Amino acid sequence: MIKHSRVVQWLGTLLVMALTLAVVFVLAWLRVRDEANGMLQDAASRARTGIERVIEQSHLALAAVGSWVDQPCAQVSQKLQAAAAMQPYFRAIVLVQRGQMTCSSATQGFNKPLASLLPEPSTREQIRLLGGTPLVAGRPALLLYLPVTPTDGVLGSIDSPYLFDILDNIRGRDFRWAAVSFPGGALSSETRHMQSSMPAVPAGLNVLGVTLASTRYPFSVRLATSEDLLRRLAWSQIPLLMAFGAIIAALLGLLMHRRLNPDQYARRQIARGLKRGEFKVYYQPVVELSSGRCTGAEALLRWHHPTHGLVRPDAFVPLAESSDLIIDLTRFVLRQIRSDLGAGDLPAGLQISVNLAERHLRSRTIVSDIAKYYGTLIGTYPLTIEITERCVIQDAGTARAVLSELRNAGVAVALDDFGTDNNSLSYLKQFPFDYLKIDKEFLPISTEDTVALTILDSIIDLGTRLNLKLVAEGVENYIQRDYLRARGVQFAQGYLFSRPASFAEFVYFADVRQVSVS
Repeated sequence: MIKHSRVVQWLGTLLVMALTLAVVFVLAWLRVRDEANGMLQDAASRARTGIERVIEQSHLALAAVGSWVDQPCAQVSQKLQAAAAMQPYFRAIVLVQRGQMTCSSATQGFNKPLASLLPEPSTREQIRLLGGTPLVAGRPALLLYLPVTPTDGVLGSIDSPYLFDILDNIRGRDFRWAAVSFPGGALSSETRHMQSSMPAVPAGLNVLGVTLASTRYPFSVRLATSEDLLRRLAWSQIPLLMAFGAIIAALLGLLMHRRLNPDQYARRQIARGLKRGEFKVYYQPVVELSSGRCTGAEALLRWHHPTHGLVRPDAFVPLAESSDLIIDLTRFVLRQIRSDLGAGDLPAGLQISVNLAERHLRSRTIVSDIAKYYGTLIGTYPLTIEITERCVIQDAGTARAVLSELRNAGVAVALDDFGTDNNSLSYLKQFPFDYLKIDKEFLPISTEDTVALTILDSIIDLGTRLNLKLVAEGVENYIQRDYLRARGVQFAQGYLFSRPASFAEFVYFADVRQVSVS
C-alpha cells in the first residue's frame, strides 16, 4: 500500500497542533519570565541610582568642608553643625587631622583614631558599612571618608534609615525582598540590623532574582520575587498568547491534515517515484488469433517501490488520473517507448498501444506530446491510444476534437474495457473508434458458461456491425482462444500468450511469433 490510513492523518494533525501549542506555551512562559526579569532589572536599577545619589550628595557635602580640617574645632564646630544639618543624610560629619578624629558635628571636640572605624589606611577615599557608631551603637551607618591630605580628611556617617527607605520603596507587591551590600556588611529589607555579607535570598523568594552592581561606588543591589509576580504576569498574558497559538495550531493542523491526506500522500509518492526512476514500462504482446503472429503490444506502466515492492496499477493509476500526474506519467511512457524502439531491434510494422485518461482529452496537450515524444515512429510502429469507458469524459466536444486530430495524425483509437460500465454504448455513439477491446470479465470460463458466452456474442456482433476491429483481453486458456477465433475476433492478449514483459523479452517474443502459430 502506498497510502497511509486516516488514523495516521489524524495522529499527525493532532501531533502538529499539540507541538505548536506546547511551543507557544513555552515561548509565552519565557516571555513572562523575561518581562519579570526586566521589571527586576528596572527596580534594581532604580535602587542603585537612589543609593548612588545619596553617596554623591554626601560626597559633595564633605568636599565643601574639606578646607576646615586644619582649623581648630572651636572655630569650625558651629559651621560643621550647620553643614550637617543642611544635609539630610548625615548622622554626623567628623574632621580628621593626622589620622585622629578631632571635631564632630554631633559632639564637637574629641580625639579618637580614625583606624578604630576604618581599619584601612586613610590615604584614599573609602566607603564602609558599620553596624553602629559610638553615638548610636545599635543602628547601622554608612561611613564615607574623603581624604584632603595624606593625613587629614573628612568623615561622614550616613544614617541607615535613608538606605532602608530606598529598599522599602522598591519592595512591594511585585518584589518581596531587597538587599544592598557594601564593604564591611549588608542591609536587607527583612531586618534593620547589619549583616556581615550579602544575605541569601529567603526560601520561597528564589524563583527569580537579580543582582546589580554599581559602576561608581563599591556596592551592589539584589532583588528577588516570589511566584506571585510570575503568576500575575502569566494570567495577564498567557491566555491571549495561547489564543493566538491556538489559531496558529489550527492553521498548521489544517495544512498537516491536507498534507497527510492519504490520496495527497500517495500522489507525492508517485511524483517522487517518477523522479527517482522507480517506474518501468512493460509490454504485453497482442497476437493475431487467426495466425498466432505477434502484431504489437500494449505498453503498461509498472511501479517498483523501494519499500512496498511492485505496486498494483489499480493502486496508483486512479490517483494519478485524478491529477496532472497522469500527464507526467504518460510522457514518461512515451519517452521510454521512443527510447526502446529507437534501438531498431523490434520488427517494423508492430503496433504499440498506450492508455490515456479522461484528463488527456481536455486539451490538445496529448496531441503535442505524441508528436514530440513519438513523432515519426508512427510510420514504422503504428500507435494506438486506448480510452477506457470507466472514465467520465466531462467535455465531449473537446474530447471528440482531440480524438479526431489524433486519428488524422495516423493514431488509431481503441475503446478499452468495453462493457464494464454504463458509458460503453454512449461512447461508441459520440466518439470515433477503430478498435473495441473486450474486457476479460466477459470471457467464458468454459464452454458451459452460457451467460458469459451470450454476452460475449452480443459484444462481438456489435463490434462487427460497427466495423470495429476486436481485441480480447485477459485470454488465459485455449477454450477462450478457440472460441474467440471461431467467432471472428481478430486479436487477443493475455497470459496464455505472454505476461507483460521487458522490452528485450518482447522483442524476442515478436521475433519468434513473426511466423504463423496455430
